[in-house]
Amino acid sequence: MQRSIKYTALLFLMLILSATGLAQQILQRGPLGKPLQVLDETQQWTTPLLVASDADVEMYIPDVSSPEWLKQNYPVFQDKGQYVISMFTFYRTPDACRANQIGWGLSDAVHLDACIDIGYRLRQALVDTHLKTVTLMMAAMIGQDGQLMPDSLQTQPVSRTWADLDANSRTALEKTSAIVAKQMELYDQRIQGTP
Repeated sequence: MQRSIKYTALLFLMLILSATGLAQQILQRGPLGKPLQVLDETQQWTTPLLVASDADVEMYIPDVSSPEWLKQNYPVFQDKGQYVISMFTFYRTPDACRANQIGWGLSDAVHLDACIDIGYRLRQALVDTHLKTVTLMMAAMIGQDGQLMPDSLQTQPVSRTWADLDANSRTALEKTSAIVAKQMELYDQRIQGTP
């Protein structure tokens, strides 16, 4: 990964963390706990888009049609087919959260019991649509109140190919990339002045 791409992804990470101050709300809870509004990488509240679900979780992304998000991601997407996205996972049950905690090596009673208060997980990633890879730049749990839980913050970058992801994450990433590609095409037409 080139230095400019790493810098861009880290800049997004710093923006979301500095703006939230690790104590601000980054998700507004709606009926039955589903996210009603989410804070995107440009610090704008947007209506989340559902990109994957199963019996245990629902996965959402911010509205990638917002002018701020498009402007931020357009140059790198046009040049390299890459974009940075936040993905919000809504846990329908505490067991889904527990499975996620165990997957991250946090299988002690304290972390598993914390799932009663955890409603969501935020993952911020750099997606490469040409190489079909995703680099997780940041992950954290979000409480039922919509606030980032500072003690859950993970910032160790982890890269995977799309084929290495679980079925839900792969579906979410493929759907997200299709939506992003379409929005980038429309944005390009607007700035080029073509219909």
